[in-house]
Amino acid sequence: MLLRATPSTATATAATATAAPAVSPVDAAPEGFFLDEKSLLSKSTFPIAPEELIAKCKLCLVKNFGCAQPDLLADSFQFVAPVVGPLKKNQFVEAFNSFDIMIAFPDMKFQYHDFRVDCLEPSRVWYTARAVGTNTGSFAGTLPATGKRVESPPQACSMCFDASGRCTQLTVGYVMDKQLGNTGGLGAVFGLLYAIGYPLPFPEAQPWQKSWQYAAFQTGSGALQNLAKMFSPSLRQ
Repeated sequence: MLLRATPSTATATAATATAAPAVSPVDAAPEGFFLDEKSLLSKSTFPIAPEELIAKCKLCLVKNFGCAQPDLLADSFQFVAPVVGPLKKNQFVEAFNSFDIMIAFPDMKFQYHDFRVDCLEPSRVWYTARAVGTNTGSFAGTLPATGKRVESPPQACSMCFDASGRCTQLTVGYVMDKQLGNTGGLGAVFGLLYAIGYPLPFPEAQPWQKSWQYAAFQTGSGALQNLAKMFSPSLRQ
């Protein structure tokens, strides 16, 4: 006995066969939600290719951020950290050549990783630092060794370059997760000094503490609700 598909059955079968594949929430994200880094970098007009720019960044790191070979730094160079800076080239080179961090931490591992060129700013290289080491030598020739180990939190760092390949700006010490490590959430040298028991005597070199203004802001209905009231006219009434 032969079974023939009815028109309704045939239509349903054809619809199933031609149905569009399901779109994932990621693919359905609005334009600009995610960037196509490769596509953007391929359209870059900056004359130095990403791989070469990353190599220049690594050379600056090996040369003590360029201080051991100042011609790697542009005359317009500036150093910018969360608290310190901007410092001009001569100020930066003098400051960083005044002490050797490897004397204070002979086993220091800077653990630089995740080097990438910014697809929106193709003259900038971003990288992450997560240094660990033990303080078995004097710091800057004045602070005795403590034998304490430093475990720094991950920190976002970057170098910008001009078309000739010289570094025009260095940023360091921007902590990505203050809960990690033992530096009190501090980055760069401030974090190292805090971890070995020599914190500098001003608030910017101390672990973050809640201000009385912020504590007051958090009372009542909570911080998120207060923020909503600040930015929503309908909730202010």
